[in-house]
Parts: sequence; C-alpha cells; structure tokens
Amino acid sequence: MDNYHRFLIILGAGVIACKDAQENTGGGLPSDMPGPVITDTNSVSQPVTPEEIFGVTLQKAEQGDATAQRVAADNYAVGRGVAVDFQKALYWYRKAAAQGEAQAEYNLGYMYYNGEAVARDYQQAVAWFTKASLQGNAGAQANLGLMYDNGEGVEENDQEALKWYRKAAAQGEPMALFNVGWMYDNGEGVEEDRAEALKWYLRSANRGHIEAPNFIAIIYDGGRGIAEDKLAAYAWWSIGKERGDEATLNNLEFLEKELSPDQLKKARELIAKLKEDMAGEQD
Repeated sequence: MDNYHRFLIILGAGVIACKDAQENTGGGLPSDMPGPVITDTNSVSQPVTPEEIFGVTLQKAEQGDATAQRVAADNYAVGRGVAVDFQKALYWYRKAAAQGEAQAEYNLGYMYYNGEAVARDYQQAVAWFTKASLQGNAGAQANLGLMYDNGEGVEENDQEALKWYRKAAAQGEPMALFNVGWMYDNGEGVEEDRAEALKWYLRSANRGHIEAPNFIAIIYDGGRGIAEDKLAAYAWWSIGKERGDEATLNNLEFLEKELSPDQLKKARELIAKLKEDMAGEQD
C-alpha cells in the first residue's frame, strides 16, 4: 500500500488505526505513536493511595481474578502505584488473556505489534487482536482492520480490512469511522464514492477525530462528488485548525483571502452551529 499510517494506541480500549492519503492533504500526518493511556478501573472500594490500591488489586490478581490481573498489568505498564515493569505487565496480561479477558487480549496484541517486552511479531499481534475482536473489542477490531489493510502479519486484504473497520465503526470508534470514509474516498475495497466518504468523515469528526475535518473540507472545497461549498470548507478547516491539525493551515489561509467579509461572517456562524451540533451529539 502506497500510503502510510498514523497510529494511536490506548491500552484497554484503543486503536492503532488511522490512514492518511498524502495526495489529499498536500503532506502526511505525523507517524508517531503516542504512549499508552490506561483505563482507570482498579476494582477496590474506598481507595486511599495508588500504592494501596495496587496492593489490593495485585492480591485479587494472585487469587485468579481476570479483571484484577488485567488492571494490575495496566498499572505495571504505566507505573501507577508501582514502578513501571513491562515484563510484569506482560505476565499479568497473559494471565488475564488466558481467561478470555478481552482487554488483556487487546493489550497483548498491542505489545506484540509495538515490540514492548517481547520481540515485535505481527502474526502474534493479529492473533491476539482477532481474539479480542471476536469478543467485540472496538479498538482491536480497528487495529485488525489496519493490519489487513497494510498486510502486516496477514496477507493484504481490503475486503477483510473494511469488514473489521465497519465492526469498530458500528461501535462509534472514531479512527475506524475515518478509515471507512478513506476507503470510499480512494476506492479501496469498495467503489469510489466521495458522497459516501463524506458521510463517514462527518461521523468521525463528530466523534472528535482530529484529521477528519481536513478531509471534509477538501471534499466541500473541490466539489468532489457533491456540490461545491466554500463556506462549509472554510468552517471545517477552521475546526481542524482548532483541533491542532496543521494540514489545514495553508488551505484555510488561502480560502480566507477568497471569501468576502459577508461570506466570512456566514462561515463563522456555520462554525458555531457545527460545534454546537457536535457537542450535542457527544453529550
């Protein structure tokens, strides 16, 4: 596949899935992978200090509680209540995964994908993401779709990638929503359909995806498969800028010079309405 990908990972729930089409942005998205974010789910009552919470969690883990085993691993992974120790994180994720704990299965997939505490092994990552995906873990489904998309650990297969993206997207996973849109935008696994791509990009943007507004604006600006709408393009590039997407800056500056003061006023009113609508959907 000619396009490279940006990755995001959230232990316990997250994804490594977001595609970038360089031809659409005039430049690629950052390819860094941020560190893990761990769900705060220590299962104890009346917590006092992180160390005491971890002690209770570890005791439950040693007694065989699968959720406690996964949470103990989370704590070792980020140093919450205990020193960071990826080998111990790996140990407890394996214990929890052996009992079918879906988030632990997902996290094992991440560790194999990223080569944390183990040698990088895409086939093992696929295996663990598949286990978690079959239990409905949206992050694992999105990641599994990406691995089929890229041919990492499996033979590249656009149809299989799209299948897993759709399953994650059905749960509202923002990156999966974006990737379904990208596949329609570029005719991968489906017939190219810019109007359909726009629908998926909009759903992704409404879920807070950082780069989706840029792709929405590009479609509106060029009238790619839909009626051209410069005000909507300006509004979405502005929203992308607010979210920190530098790919929007040049296009926004150029378009601002094209629009009249009255058009800019209307565009800014549209921005306020779009942001209000998105806030309402996220409540």
